[in-house]
Amino acid sequence: MGPSEFEGLQILGSYGDAWLVESHYIPSGYVIVTATGGLDSDMNPVGFREHVNTAYHGLRHIPSRGPYPLMEFLCEGFGTGVRHRGAAVVMQVTTNANYTALTIKT
Repeated sequence: MGPSEFEGLQILGSYGDAWLVESHYIPSGYVIVTATGGLDSDMNPVGFREHVNTAYHGLRHIPSRGPYPLMEFLCEGFGTGVRHRGAAVVMQVTTNANYTALTIKT
């Protein structure tokens, strides 16, 4: 039996080492299986990236040249990247012989 919660997500059940988490982003009739190493783990399928220079981390205030505050702005830069392409899969649970591609609505 898995834990009752993982990283703020309720665990509804388990099968072996796999845990079941329901998400309203995934339509009925589909299952997504993914690996995780936990928060900020290098083992996660998708990674979060920031600039190597720590001065560019987080929300930065960029001042203007003149006394006009409307010319100032805030900037934050980051990215994501796939680390392990085989660490996630989508399955459709249906009696239909044809696969209908999943569309996730946010």
